[in-house]
Amino acid sequence: MKKKPEIPDRNDYLEFLSKEKEISDQIINHSRSMITIINREYIYEKVNSTFCDAHQVVLDTILGKSMGDVWGHDTFQNDIKKNVDTCFSGETVQYEASFFTPKSGTRHFEVVFRPLSTEPGKITHLLAETFDIHDLKNTKQAVIEKEEELRKFESNLPIGFLRCDPTGRIIHANKAFLSIAECQDEQSISKMNLRSFYQEEELFEIQMYQLASDHTQNFGRVSLKNCSGKEIPCRVSGFLAVNGSGRPVYIDFAVEDCSRELMLENRLLQAQKLETIGSLAGGIAHDFNNILATISGYSEMLQDDLPKDSELSDKVSKIQGAVRKAQSITNQILTFSRHVEQEKVLINVSEVLKETFGFVKSSIPPNIVLKSWIPKMNANVLADPTQLFRVFLNLMTNAIQAMEEEGGTLSVNIEVVKREFVKHELNRAIIADEYVLLSFKDTGEGMEPSVIGRIFEPFFTTREVGKGTGLGLSVIHGIVTEMEGEILVSSKKSEGSEFLVYLPVSKRYSAIREKKNILKKILFITGNKYESRILSLALESAGYELIFISDRKNFVKVMNSISERPDLIIYMSDSKQINPEDLVRIFVSQKILTPCILITDQNQEISDKNLLNSGIIYQQLNKPVSLKEIRNAIQDLLR
Repeated sequence: MKKKPEIPDRNDYLEFLSKEKEISDQIINHSRSMITIINREYIYEKVNSTFCDAHQVVLDTILGKSMGDVWGHDTFQNDIKKNVDTCFSGETVQYEASFFTPKSGTRHFEVVFRPLSTEPGKITHLLAETFDIHDLKNTKQAVIEKEEELRKFESNLPIGFLRCDPTGRIIHANKAFLSIAECQDEQSISKMNLRSFYQEEELFEIQMYQLASDHTQNFGRVSLKNCSGKEIPCRVSGFLAVNGSGRPVYIDFAVEDCSRELMLENRLLQAQKLETIGSLAGGIAHDFNNILATISGYSEMLQDDLPKDSELSDKVSKIQGAVRKAQSITNQILTFSRHVEQEKVLINVSEVLKETFGFVKSSIPPNIVLKSWIPKMNANVLADPTQLFRVFLNLMTNAIQAMEEEGGTLSVNIEVVKREFVKHELNRAIIADEYVLLSFKDTGEGMEPSVIGRIFEPFFTTREVGKGTGLGLSVIHGIVTEMEGEILVSSKKSEGSEFLVYLPVSKRYSAIREKKNILKKILFITGNKYESRILSLALESAGYELIFISDRKNFVKVMNSISERPDLIIYMSDSKQINPEDLVRIFVSQKILTPCILITDQNQEISDKNLLNSGIIYQQLNKPVSLKEIRNAIQDLLR
């Protein structure tokens, strides 16, 4: 016979249920989350101790209360009811909310509503479980902010960062690398392999081998090429990440563009080289000038002993002409080496540039187009105006010569830039708040890099033998450097060249200008109108009162007037107002004793020897004459 199953005692069953309820209540009450059971009337039927503790109430004040009573009817209707009703429709609802509890204040919570059924096929209650996620959410937000900060840091750094797989295929690259590589976007570059950016792929293989043995490597300067194939000097470092078994996972590379650093190093080396050459050339020029002084002195004494119209006197005159040309060359060398200090006055750069531009424009070949942007500006610099004219004239002349066969366009611009812009461009200490930036750009034949590195060396020239001394740019370099400015050049073969001249703007008044009541009068018989204009600016800035004449009759009138009679006369040999014969004739007939300074072109022979031998010329200066030279000559004669 089968044994009948034992029927449990009802009291034991009730005791079992009581213990089970006690255990479940303890579990619910000890839960870290707030747990409540709510019926379809939105009434709290069960609440755990965590909920009571958070709201700092006792159980009896919550049980039997509606959700509207606990949370406020507006909050319940606007924020809670729709989620409760969704749950009563049979769905589990999960959402985040921020609300106030007396114990913790306003914090972030995650709320989960789960439908409950005490009757078959009918949802009668819901279980509400609320988790405090405030700290977790703040931690997540902190992580997000830190990630965003790191992302911005990576994006804004001028150093390129990229991650590659072990084969070199690019997985990710930041904006800086895209800029260095001149690539469109990260998607296009992610299809490429880093080895394709190397000039020599064998070098990439060597670096990968080095990373395999030592996971971190600084490879120093490496010549890469961008997406257009242009070579870029870069500093490259790499880091190889491996997994637990030591197998490569990815490689991080840091790539820094060294173009500017290399440019500044080359400029520094060039400056040091030019300084060395200048010191050597300056010493030789001084010694050579002493020899020329001896030749000049003895030739002058020899000429005094010879008849004026003799053949030997003519030969001695040629010796003296050669001495003057040699002295001009040595003076240019001294200017390059900065052994000759310039006499500086406060001068408006744009005025000098306009005069120089007008001078060049008057003799430009028909196949060359001149463009300029020279606005009126109050940009004053301390400079010798005649030397400044010489700088501008030489740069424009060189540009025209570079285009004389094929033709082209010369663009001349001037602007004032702030020191913030200049400090990134110049390889010297910044001494002014503003700089005048002058640009001379041509579309000529351009230069190779090897030529660019030597153009400021004295006697270096790319022109044919006999067509240039090679002193023009070296002298310009000396003049600009003496003004505490800088001259830079960029050029590409067959594309043209651009010279940039930076001159510090001076805010102070010229200390050279003399008082008005002791001005000396100078009669200026001008030659070329542009050169004369620059010389006039220089003399007026130096504190002299200039008198200009229009013809021979006006000259005689001025010299016969006691009130207008000048203290000194400056005569330019290419004057179209009065020729040398008329000048000598007027001096003799009017018995003029006023000292006269003659300014001649160093390459021009004075055809009328009567002018030089007449005795009216007290000083002879060769173009290009500096302000210091002419001031010294004037002061000697007026003394």
